[in-house]
Amino acid sequence: MFLIGLTGSIGTGKSTVSKYLSQQNIPVIDSDQIARDVVKPYSKCWHSIREHFGEDAINETDGQINRSYLARVIFNNPDERLVLNKITHPEIQKQTFLNALYYWLTFRKFVVFDIPLLFESKIYQSWMNYIVVVKCDPSKQLQRIKVRNGYTDEEALSRIESQMSLEEKCKLADFVIDNNGTIEQTFHQIDEILREIKPPSTFYILRLFLITFYGLSSFSLIKLLQYAISKL
Repeated sequence: MFLIGLTGSIGTGKSTVSKYLSQQNIPVIDSDQIARDVVKPYSKCWHSIREHFGEDAINETDGQINRSYLARVIFNNPDERLVLNKITHPEIQKQTFLNALYYWLTFRKFVVFDIPLLFESKIYQSWMNYIVVVKCDPSKQLQRIKVRNGYTDEEALSRIESQMSLEEKCKLADFVIDNNGTIEQTFHQIDEILREIKPPSTFYILRLFLITFYGLSSFSLIKLLQYAISKL
């Protein structure tokens, strides 16, 4: 199995690409979804967040984490952001690893890691065999963020500027998807990339090893059961 990192900047349309890949039966590990899962009510992370950030960090109606409140707290406070990262990142990394292990053991050719801050976090970048960046024009990016999040121009720009520039990300990418055109044009670019990428040489060796291991294990188990039955 080989690994593909999918990233971009806020509002460039990465989620559209991720959804299309999932529809093509390609396994996608969504770091945002994992981040939401690890802070579900009464989880280990949920309790730690409540203890440090107080009751305002919890929605009274459903007990979910108040994500908008936390975003406001940590956006201009690096120390508080560091605290939140220390609470959530170990659990996120553990779940990410377990998901990747599952796909490896089920002989998937490759898996896509949908990680918005792939370059900024520097945790997963070295894992990837290929990195795909989704880009769009700044004007479209700004408009998408304003519509989706209800931000003012100033708020949207501050979110964009808090991340690595899109130009820098594109320079670090193996493939760039231009998401300025129609949805069909974006999908066509994805299909072209999928045709072009090739697994590393170790992929087939590891796959053969796993098939052989599973085969021998199954054979040994059958023989053991037959022997046990014969002694009854």
